[in-house]
Amino acid sequence: MDHHQRVLFVGLACLDMITVCDHYPIEDEDFRADDHYWQCGGNACNSAVVLQQLGVQCHLLTCLPEKDPQSNYILDQLTGLGIDWSWSTTHPGHRLPISTVLLNKQNGSRTIIHYSRLLELTLHTFQSRVQFDQLDWIHFEGRRKNIQAIGQMMDYIRCHHQQTIKISVELEKKDQNLLQLIPKADVIFIGKDFAQANGHDNPTDCLHAYYPLAHPSAIMICPWGSYGADGIGPTGNIVHADAIQIHTVIDTLAAGDTFNAATIYALRKGKSLIESISYGCQLAGAKCKQRGLIFQHIPTDNEG
Repeated sequence: MDHHQRVLFVGLACLDMITVCDHYPIEDEDFRADDHYWQCGGNACNSAVVLQQLGVQCHLLTCLPEKDPQSNYILDQLTGLGIDWSWSTTHPGHRLPISTVLLNKQNGSRTIIHYSRLLELTLHTFQSRVQFDQLDWIHFEGRRKNIQAIGQMMDYIRCHHQQTIKISVELEKKDQNLLQLIPKADVIFIGKDFAQANGHDNPTDCLHAYYPLAHPSAIMICPWGSYGADGIGPTGNIVHADAIQIHTVIDTLAAGDTFNAATIYALRKGKSLIESISYGCQLAGAKCKQRGLIFQHIPTDNEG
């Protein structure tokens, strides 16, 4: 485990309540599910779960309800993996965010219905609770309900810790206001859903459109499911990594979060952009061949 410098994920932790079906239901249909189980969810939480298994000590900064049995389940899972959530905040009288997920066995697709009324993180919480001298990377989940505060947190790092901490951000939700976060990050992940919602039907066009908004030294990455991923850096050249071929897709839930974690892992090790997104595609593909995010054997970037 790399304890020297650590990675902080800032964003959502929720409970995924997953129902496995042998087909996607039609409206008003009544049928039996094949399985049902719980697991940790939320983009930031999922990425922390993956990166922790790669031997990097991870912290999670999130909002949680106080004295909530579902929240206790999440914390037990995180503690068991060794993820440090002690900087997170708890709020009495609230409920844990829930994602109800339908997992289709025919093709591995996941349909997500999300519920959340929990408070969002504030700049004050970020400044007062995070021990920045322990970190060399902070990843932000671009949450549309909290864009202003996330931007303030990123500005704070730029102002006080620019020389020691890298900033990455994910733009996944379908809200153009998230674009204001691009100039504040060293590494930007543009999700397929975000790109398509804003009129881009392939990752190359997406990168051409949004990279001019980034800092000149930044890296921008756009994963695109079974197509693979494209990336662009200061040279202005777009590189592409193919997705791995999968005969049977078991579960695509959190494949994007897995890609982000694996790519961050490789970039922190000094790998090139093409090497990093290739590893992201490799690990995301391995995740799609199994249920959940706990790997019996997690491929490293040296395994090809």
